[in-house]
Amino acid sequence: MKKMLLAAAMSCIVVLSAGCTQSTILDPEVKAQPDFSIVTDVELDWNQVSGDLMGYYEDSEEYPGLLTFNFSHKDEEKKIIAQLFVDVEEVDGEKAAQYAATLIKNLNDCIAIQNNSLALADESHYGGFFDDYSFTVQVMPEDGLEDESTWLVNMTVPAGEHSPVVPLGGNE
Repeated sequence: MKKMLLAAAMSCIVVLSAGCTQSTILDPEVKAQPDFSIVTDVELDWNQVSGDLMGYYEDSEEYPGLLTFNFSHKDEEKKIIAQLFVDVEEVDGEKAAQYAATLIKNLNDCIAIQNNSLALADESHYGGFFDDYSFTVQVMPEDGLEDESTWLVNMTVPAGEHSPVVPLGGNE
């Protein structure tokens, strides 16, 4: 009889405890709403931007004669300085200007990955980042950093302007 009473008491406890809880997993009392607001004051992770930008050029056969490139940012001045080093046997002034414009557009798109309030680049626009930042782009032979007479491109585009990158005279 003791076993029967114990079993009945345990059954009651199980039944009562199961009926006393309300599931809020499938029907929560407070429903979360997604936040679709655009954040404009994003602090950029420049290491990630650099890594993402390198990803555009890894194992790429699209840029014959492009040896390497680098860029720096001067946030106080709202300016980007980009340098491309090329093999002048394979790259003329026109191709150098194309490489430079593509690098600037790819840089914008890498920044836009972190700050989605910025427009991506297209054929005639360097992208939303360059509405606020100016850029200087220089294309030169690998060993020509000190000799500006060998440079194929040396151009500054003010913020908000989307002038095409052009080669220096005589290098076309």
